[in-house]
Amino acid sequence: MLVLSINRILKWVQITTGWGKYTCPIKEINGELFFKFKNEWHKVMDFTSELTTELFQKEIKLFPKR
Repeated sequence: MLVLSINRILKWVQITTGWGKYTCPIKEINGELFFKFKNEWHKVMDFTSELTTELFQKEIKLFPKR
């Protein structure tokens, strides 16, 4: 099993196994990310590699128009 991508905005990870690709929900516990696959929670960092991509949202500042 390998985590392909982490989407912190939509709260899911995409993983690949020997059988295919899956999208799994994630949650943060004590500052660490976990994903649920086959009714078990797994630590995201245990299954990431150098090729894993991560999508997260930076703070957006809005300025009023004049």
